[in-house]
Amino acid sequence: MVNKGMKTKSAYNMLLMTSMILTSYVTMAQEINSDLLPEANREFNFDYQNLKPVKFESFATVAQWADVVAIAQVVNVDYEQTREINAKGQAFLNVLVPYKGAKRNELLIVSSKGFDKHVCYYPDRGGEGERFLVFLKKTENDGEYHGFNPYCQLQVLLTDTGEYALRYPLAIDFEIKPELIRTIQFNDPNAQIDATEWTSVAREQHQEEYQSKLTEDADMFQKYFYLTYTQGVMIYEIRKLMNIKTQPRISSKQM
Repeated sequence: MVNKGMKTKSAYNMLLMTSMILTSYVTMAQEINSDLLPEANREFNFDYQNLKPVKFESFATVAQWADVVAIAQVVNVDYEQTREINAKGQAFLNVLVPYKGAKRNELLIVSSKGFDKHVCYYPDRGGEGERFLVFLKKTENDGEYHGFNPYCQLQVLLTDTGEYALRYPLAIDFEIKPELIRTIQFNDPNAQIDATEWTSVAREQHQEEYQSKLTEDADMFQKYFYLTYTQGVMIYEIRKLMNIKTQPRISSKQM
């Protein structure tokens, strides 16, 4: 019987092998924690074509438009910056749950360039890395993709029952049926935001916009404020809305 540790090691090895196959435009960097993380080869001719935003009517139309649909986790980001603002570069994502055009543990390289709000820059990896539902388009380079906000990075959080849920509200073009939106107890470090340095007005705005819950803590030096997301839509509900047809598997008897 294969234990959980062996499965985790196997998944990491598959990710590492995928990264090494792409050595023509990806190199591996040695981090302090000894994990090998992919970084971009600056001499490679990445595709920085500007992907213009598209308005969609439903999750089904987004899924139809995209070449890749998956729940993916941030492995690393490698961005060049201008005055501490992302200007161009690559993000590296590991596919956790593939829905269309990708395989589990496949490495996706998302190239971005520019300063517009729709340009798809991912957050720096923290801990295990944030998870997102991604809708991406292929470029001319194998393994390289483009996307635009918000559809390149709809935040996915773990619930207290270990299930995936799409954080709500979402900055998308269409409405989600109210009966699909539920109050959720998240068990995910990315479900909580440290808002200590925010103004009280900013905290109130976040609570109103995202239905987040404000909690406080303190020590002998100062008071701390945290905002926690409370609303979401279960991923299995979103999966139905995407209406992606399952590709039939070919058995050895059919070959």
